[in-house]
Amino acid sequence: MTGRVAGKKALITGAAQGLGAAQARMLAREGAQVLLADINAAGAADQAAAINAELGVGTAFSVALDVTQEDQWIAAVDYAAEAMGGLSVLVNNAGVGVRGNIETCTLAEWHRGFAINVDSVFLGCQKALPLMKESQPGSIINISSIAGLIASDTMPGYNASKAAVWMLSKSVAL
Repeated sequence: MTGRVAGKKALITGAAQGLGAAQARMLAREGAQVLLADINAAGAADQAAAINAELGVGTAFSVALDVTQEDQWIAAVDYAAEAMGGLSVLVNNAGVGVRGNIETCTLAEWHRGFAINVDSVFLGCQKALPLMKESQPGSIINISSIAGLIASDTMPGYNASKAAVWMLSKSVAL
């Protein structure tokens, strides 16, 4: 199938590698313009260049984005409006694992995991929605994990953060 998302304009976080890069490639191959956002700005730019080489200049763009920083979210959404003329898809993909059981996970690791895995989803939805309302219909895809439903004694921080993404997604949908 091709063209399933023709005309859509998508911002994908954590897009310098892994799942985010694959999501950006597939959305572009199905007809969307994509904005690859990542704290690794060079990696996001490389992925965007590869998409443009495959599908044509103007298909992909990139932006530096630390998903934990509100001002950088504002700048990324503004860039989506400038570069693509709007935003109809947001993929909150950026995330990190938080290892360590309840006795070994430090409060700093807990906070970092929640900042990247949860706060970023809150900020992304909050900052993108005004622009997305101008490009209806739209979709917000928040990446959670089975770890948000099934607990592990070795990753309570990750479990709790992914469960929070699941419930936040339900609240935003309402």
